[in-house]
Amino acid sequence: MLAGFMNPVCYIFDYLKAEKGILEVKYPLPYADVDYPEMLDFQARHSWPLEYSHTLSDQIAGQLEAGFHLVGFYEDHHSELALSKYTPTYMATRSLKP
Repeated sequence: MLAGFMNPVCYIFDYLKAEKGILEVKYPLPYADVDYPEMLDFQARHSWPLEYSHTLSDQIAGQLEAGFHLVGFYEDHHSELALSKYTPTYMATRSLKP
């Protein structure tokens, strides 16, 4: 199984400020757009889908608890995000189920 997801840390920052290069911590994890009216409005105006984050425990431990064996891990940067100067923003796992 291949699973790709955003680094959960991407969701702690004020998105509107982060687009301007200002990294200000605003949201706790796990994150959900539906919990923040300003983000619901922003997503609707741009016709973007709603976003939800999960903890790394949800993403990785969940695969292990489902019987998968983690055999690969990859991280990458989204060059247009200010945060990518400091940490990878994308993650991917490769898992096998025996």
